[in-house]
Amino acid sequence: MPLHICFIHGKESGPWGNKGQLFSRIANERGHEFSALNYLSAENPDDPESRVKMLNAYLAETKIPGNELILVGSSMGGYVAARASQKYRAAGMFLMAPAIGLQHYPVQWPEIKAGSVYLVHGLFDRTIPWMNTNMLSQKLDCKIHLLADDHRLSDSLDLIEEDFLIFLAELESTLNA
Repeated sequence: MPLHICFIHGKESGPWGNKGQLFSRIANERGHEFSALNYLSAENPDDPESRVKMLNAYLAETKIPGNELILVGSSMGGYVAARASQKYRAAGMFLMAPAIGLQHYPVQWPEIKAGSVYLVHGLFDRTIPWMNTNMLSQKLDCKIHLLADDHRLSDSLDLIEEDFLIFLAELESTLNA
């Protein structure tokens, strides 16, 4: 049974940037479905809750079963994935430099509902403190990979791919068990 990898891009990027292309390729190679909405077309793209509303509408419309749903979020997309999981529990969530623990966001520490969570963050991130992601990993008791990179993580795409393949293999094995 194929999984559905849903990529949620960050505030200033788009669905087909380097990360979107990476996750699309992995999904294709592994025989999984892939989706990536363009959140720049949300009602108010600068408002994370507007993006949450857009993702929730998509998940309601497509009716992707929770045991097949993998939410992959980058930066603001990590926040959007976390908030969406409150309504649509995911089998897995892979978050890169998630916008969690930020005072100017409507919900600083959204409750994450996912069977498996994997976090990645750059140690030189000047946009979102890596310590927020570290606190989240402790709260969730999940894996975290801190990388020698900045917020965009553009120098770490090979490592992100390795991490995601490990994460995905675990989900595939539980789904096929």
